[in-house]
Amino acid sequence: MSGLIEKDLRLTLTRKQTLLIFLIMAFFMGASIDGAFIVSYLTMLGTIIAIGTITYDEYDNGYAFLMTLPFDRKTYVKEKYLFSLLMATASWIFGMIVYVIFSIIRHDPMFMDNTLELLVMLTGMIPVVYLCSTFMIPLQLKYGSERSRTVLFIIYGIIAVIAIGARSLLNGVDNPFAGLDLALNSIPPYVILITLFVICAILTYVSYLISVRIMEKKEF
Repeated sequence: MSGLIEKDLRLTLTRKQTLLIFLIMAFFMGASIDGAFIVSYLTMLGTIIAIGTITYDEYDNGYAFLMTLPFDRKTYVKEKYLFSLLMATASWIFGMIVYVIFSIIRHDPMFMDNTLELLVMLTGMIPVVYLCSTFMIPLQLKYGSERSRTVLFIIYGIIAVIAIGARSLLNGVDNPFAGLDLALNSIPPYVILITLFVICAILTYVSYLISVRIMEKKEF
C-alpha cells in the first residue's frame, strides 16, 4: 500500500509547473475571494489530481505491468480511495492556512467573530468534496478517462437541472419544505458535520465494493 501511495505521489509531483500555477492562483484568490470558496476549490482540486493518477496507470498499457507487482486488485482500489482522501485533506489544510492568513490580514469580522462555527462549516468541505471520489473512481475504472468524463458531464448536468428546479421550488411563495428548512437550521453544526462524515463513509464503502468488482472483471 505504501509503495502505491509513493508511486501516486511521485506521479503527482511530476506535474510541478501545473501545481505551482494552481498554488499561485490559490494565493491570489485567497486575497480577493471569499474564504469558503478557496477552501472548497483547493479541496476539489486535490481530489481531482488524485483521481487523475488512474489515467497515468492506464497510459501505455500500464495496468499490465502494475498487476505483475506484489499486490492484488483490492489493494490497488483501496489505495486510490486512501490517496484521494489524503490529497483532499492535505489540500483542505493548505486552503485553510491561506484562508486564515488572509482573513487575519484583512481583519475579516466574519472570521474573527465566528471562528469556531466557520471551522466546523469548512471542515464539512472534506466529506462533501470527497463524495465526488465515490462517483469518479468507479467511473474512471469502468470507462477510462475519456468516456468517464462524458458520463460525469451527463451526471452533473442532471444534478444541475435538479438543483435549479429545487431552488425555484424553494424560493416560491408556497414552499412545501419551509418547515424542514427551519428544522435543519435548528440542528447544531457539529451534528450535521458528523452526519456528513457518516454518509460519506457509507457511500465510500459502497463505491469501493463496486470499484473492486470492476477491477476484478478487467482483463489486461
